[in-house]
Amino acid sequence: MSLLPQTATARISLAIGLSLLLHSVALFSPLIELPKTEAPLPPLTAKLEPLPKIAPAPPKKPKPKRTETKPPDMPTQGTPAKEMPAPAVEEEAPQIDDEPQPAADDAPVEEPAPEKEAQARPALPRHARLTFSAYQGEGGLKLGEATHRLEIEQGQYVLETVTLTTGIASLFKTYLLTQSSRGLANAQGLRPLSYSEEKALSSGKQSLSAAFDWDGRKLHFSHGGEAALPEQGQDIVSFLYQLSQLPMSGRDILPMHISNGKKLEYYELKIGEEEEIQTPLGKLRALPLRKLHGPGEEGLDVWLGLEYRLLPIKIRQIDRSGKTAGEMVISEILVSDE
Repeated sequence: MSLLPQTATARISLAIGLSLLLHSVALFSPLIELPKTEAPLPPLTAKLEPLPKIAPAPPKKPKPKRTETKPPDMPTQGTPAKEMPAPAVEEEAPQIDDEPQPAADDAPVEEPAPEKEAQARPALPRHARLTFSAYQGEGGLKLGEATHRLEIEQGQYVLETVTLTTGIASLFKTYLLTQSSRGLANAQGLRPLSYSEEKALSSGKQSLSAAFDWDGRKLHFSHGGEAALPEQGQDIVSFLYQLSQLPMSGRDILPMHISNGKKLEYYELKIGEEEEIQTPLGKLRALPLRKLHGPGEEGLDVWLGLEYRLLPIKIRQIDRSGKTAGEMVISEILVSDE
């Protein structure tokens, strides 16, 4: 018994609908086909690694009135208390200086040291393979699968992804998108040197690429254009993994400059509160990041796994009307540091 629609009109309608949905998912799916000739992965193990909660940004306090005497500074909430000497007993009335004295809350807040901030970030795995299921809309019909593979060796990284249609969707349209990001890996995370992508469509292949010239501070595109390259510039693939290496404690917004191979865009990602999301792996603790966008602009939501080194575990594309165009949800995580 055939599961396909029995009438020509129904078959054409279904094909058009699937084509439109696949096109919307493809707009945001940074995924790649692995070279057939490369060496097989070393043994990988799925590994849960609980991480501390990201501290929210401290609320702004109103400036108190100045007092004549300054009490000793007290440790702020969440900061380890420091030993303080007992105050000396004054035999005479304290002298008041002519110059105004700052109140206790006016004292500058000590910023976290870069070394402490770096220690709080989870290390990127040397080898990782993440598999996602692609859905229409918000948890709708499954359209395909995507695979991400990260390899870090001797201060360099290769990040490749592939997405393709599967199941009944592949009967009506074959779609394959491969993307590759290559560059340097250091204590600050990923620093891309090149990005490329190729789409395999029924009408043929389409490809583009971008080169990151850090010495000249230029981003060169294969179509001939160029753009000024900011210090923290990323590509549409590498930024998903660079998020785990950015300082988040006490911050509301993460600013990023991201290239899709055609142009360079400025993103502001709002850090949300920890939440649980449902995945094929079960319920996972996640930190949501949502791209700020105005009316008529596309949006992007990313969830980072708090139990998986802040690797991406869910990606959602928002279309210009504000509706969910598609989702990518993690179905398998394999990591190794061997």
